[in-house]
Amino acid sequence: MPRYRGARSLFILASMEEITRLRKVAIADDSPAFLAAAANYVASLPGFMLAGIASTAPQTLALVEAATPDVLLLDLGLGPKRGLELVQRVKAAPAAPAVVALALFDTPEALAAAKRAGADELVGKERFIAGLSQALARLFPSAS
Repeated sequence: MPRYRGARSLFILASMEEITRLRKVAIADDSPAFLAAAANYVASLPGFMLAGIASTAPQTLALVEAATPDVLLLDLGLGPKRGLELVQRVKAAPAAPAVVALALFDTPEALAAAKRAGADELVGKERFIAGLSQALARLFPSAS
């Protein structure tokens, strides 16, 4: 490994590390088909990596604690406890990730409820790919 000397070299290395850092994305949804498709899509995004998946509320909380993702994609329909309550629990944790709430449809009502619960973004599953790309670009401008 080469040796770098001086403050300028350290600054350059730190800047390069931030630029090349992959953002960790966790996904929580109770649909196995959606989880698989979303996981495949996230794994293909430049600048992002899949941190893990969960299909229940307890799995989601454990995943967030263990994997410390930068962002959690969270289905608002995740049961038995509704996703809005889970958003609140995730956001109350120290070093909470950004939360992108997932709903069947991106409606003003769903957005308002998600924001009240503490979600950072809302993406409708009907336009998941375009919606997620836009949400991630807003959350992490340097990664896009």
